[in-house]
Amino acid sequence: MSQDTKKIVLPYNLTPDHLLGLVEVLHSLGGRADPMNLGDLLGENIDILPHVIDVAEILGLVSIAPNGDVVLTELGEKIVTGNIKNVKKLLGENVKRVEPLSTLLDVLSRRRVITSDEYESVLSQYYNLHLNDAKRNILQWGAFLGLFKMDANDEYVYLLH
Repeated sequence: MSQDTKKIVLPYNLTPDHLLGLVEVLHSLGGRADPMNLGDLLGENIDILPHVIDVAEILGLVSIAPNGDVVLTELGEKIVTGNIKNVKKLLGENVKRVEPLSTLLDVLSRRRVITSDEYESVLSQYYNLHLNDAKRNILQWGAFLGLFKMDANDEYVYLLH
């Protein structure tokens, strides 16, 4: 499968802060680091760090060198040094590679608004055990990227652009 068509399911507990923390630490280290050192520097749970690296790689923010080092890409560098509006735009362009964000955006681009039950139904295709955590986290991603959010009464999820 080519890099363009490869997709990844966003872990239910991986937040935008995890991703931004990774690229910021890599930037501070000159753009390259051994993943074994990243866990200590990020203070991340050893279980989540590989997922953070995987998501960062699928979004084009990092690449993996032949020796296993995690390397900040040009896009990753733009994320670290850019303003927040550009960060959201750049990340939003690559979000089609991340489920369930991709599926939600497909549904929302056709319908503009879905009910919270429909939102939960989409997420239940990807998350069984941690559905409630995933519902909150995916909303965080949607809001962070300026893509979608839930209304104040928690009844609908709507497209933001």
